[in-house]
Amino acid sequence: MKIFSLMALAAILTMQGCETKSSKDSEAQNQQSTHMLLSTAWYQKAAERKALYYQAFNIAKLRVDEILKNKGEKNSAVVLDIDETVLDNSPYQGWCIENDSTFSSISWDRWVQQGSAAALNGALDFTTYAKQNGMEVIYISNRHVSQMDATLKNLKEEGFPNASREFVFLKDTTSDKQYRRAKVEEKYSIDLLIGDNLGDFDHLYDKRKNQNAHKVLENQKTLFGNKFIVLPNPMYGKWERPYQKMDGNYVENLIKHLESF
Repeated sequence: MKIFSLMALAAILTMQGCETKSSKDSEAQNQQSTHMLLSTAWYQKAAERKALYYQAFNIAKLRVDEILKNKGEKNSAVVLDIDETVLDNSPYQGWCIENDSTFSSISWDRWVQQGSAAALNGALDFTTYAKQNGMEVIYISNRHVSQMDATLKNLKEEGFPNASREFVFLKDTTSDKQYRRAKVEEKYSIDLLIGDNLGDFDHLYDKRKNQNAHKVLENQKTLFGNKFIVLPNPMYGKWERPYQKMDGNYVENLIKHLESF
């Protein structure tokens, strides 16, 4: 590992999303946006990222075929997240880096209202395949309900099936998707879930303290590739929350908790 510093490792692993600068923390914020560079560059430029999306959606198509051979009483459905699952928001992360910013609801809403997020590799082909073969396509996202019109417009313009209020469930009061999945299950059997965050599959993953997500994962490991299909997102995610909430600088907290030799 020659002179490859822990700071460089933190740059690869950092997944910050974007927040407006203030006079107090502008230096720390600048550092955070800088550490989004490698993760965002990988997401936008690496052929490996595209390969992982194609791989995931190819597996998902195979699962559709298998699931539809054994239909139950309810109509079968696949539930997909939207951001970094079917739509690419990495240009927003790029904007954050260029402007030394981190996530803010104002700048994020401005991006969503543009409706210019492109379809991710394999997502349109898969959702079209599922719909045409008799599996209903449902979207559950933590975009806010106030962004419904812009979201539907974006999905429609990219050609996604079921881009209507009946099939799109956005966040109202909580980011926990359990309630919205329960609403879908009143009518459909959710036989497949696809997302970039483990909370897209089970609310148990939302608690990240004390390695909780790792423990839940070990108990559910046989579901991955079968009922759950996870997509890569090195730019942001719930895994980083414990480090953000610690005292001190976020990047320094990450470095302290990295394994090294």
